[in-house]
Amino acid sequence: MVAGGRKHAWGVVGTGRAADALVGPAIAANGSEVVASVGSSLEKGESYASKHGGRAFARFEELLADRAVEIVYIATPNALHAEQVIDAAAAGKQVFCDKPLATSVAEAEKAVDACVSAGVALGINFQTRHHQGMSEIRDALAAGEIGAPLIVQCEVSSGRGELRGWRSDPGLAGLGAMNNIGVHAYDMLRFLLGAEIVEATVLTDATDDQPLELAALALFRFDNGTLAYVNANQTTPRFEPDLTIHGTEGRISGRSVTRPHLEGGEFTILRGENERRILASTTDAFVRTVAAYEQAIERRETPNASGVDGLRSVQLTEALARSAREKRTVVIEY
Repeated sequence: MVAGGRKHAWGVVGTGRAADALVGPAIAANGSEVVASVGSSLEKGESYASKHGGRAFARFEELLADRAVEIVYIATPNALHAEQVIDAAAAGKQVFCDKPLATSVAEAEKAVDACVSAGVALGINFQTRHHQGMSEIRDALAAGEIGAPLIVQCEVSSGRGELRGWRSDPGLAGLGAMNNIGVHAYDMLRFLLGAEIVEATVLTDATDDQPLELAALALFRFDNGTLAYVNANQTTPRFEPDLTIHGTEGRISGRSVTRPHLEGGEFTILRGENERRILASTTDAFVRTVAAYEQAIERRETPNASGVDGLRSVQLTEALARSAREKRTVVIEY
C-alpha cells in the first residue's frame, strides 16, 4: 500500500499494448500508480515511464529489487510468464500475470506453487469474468433461474487480423487464437457455470505453413453435464461477440458481451413468459479487473481470477492442442 491512501505501487514488465493501452490506464483509474517498468529495451521502458509514470529499469532483476514495488504486472510474451512469476514471488512481490500463465502445465504448476510458498497473491488477467453483468448471470445460473444449464454457444473474436510480433512465433506464443482470445471465453464459461471442463475437442485452421491457428472451434463437456461450443477466431471481419446459454427451463442471451471495449451490451434472461434484462457494457473491463485484484490483496482473499484459474486454463489449452494434433476428443483430469 502506498503511503497516503488506498493506492498500490505497481511495477510493469513488458510495455506493449496490454500494459500501455489497457492495464496501465486501469491502474491509474483505480487510484494506484506505476512506479517502475521494464521494456524489451531501456528506451521502450523509458517511453512507457514517460507516459505512465515511475522509473524505467534496464533489467527485470532491478525492478524486483526496488522496495517501492508492491505488485508486479507481467505482460511479456507468453513463454516468459511462468519464470517471471516465480522470480517475482521469490522477491516477495504480489503478482498479476497476463494470460496464459504458462505455455505448459508443468511450468504453470511451478508458478502456482512458487506463489503459494512465498505467500503472495497470484492473479490472472482474465478480464471477461469482470464484464458488467457477468456476476449477475453467474448468480442467476446458480439460483436455477433457467433451470439446469444444458447447452452453451459462444463466439469470441478480435476481428480479422494476422499474427504479429512475438505472437507469430510458436516458441513464444505457444498457440495462436486460443491463447490470444479463446482462453478468455473458456475461463468465462468456467466462471459462469461454476464447473470444470472434463472433455475437449477442437478443429483449427492451422497448417504446416501456418502452425499457429487463427480460428479454433472447440467443443466442451463440463463436469455438471453442460455441453458448450466456443468459436474463437481472428478471421471474421463482422464478428458477433455473443453468448447463449440454454437451460431446462429457459435461456440466457447475451449480445455484445464477450469482448472488451463494447458499448450497448445486454443479457436477456427468458423463462416462460418472464423476461429480465441486465446491462452489459464492457468498456471498463480492465478497470474492474485491476480493482478486483487490488481488493483481493487488501482483504487477503484469493484473487478472481486466481493462479489456480490460470493453471486450469493451461491444462485446457494443452488438452486442446493435443486434440488438434491427434484429431480426437481429450479427457482432462485434474
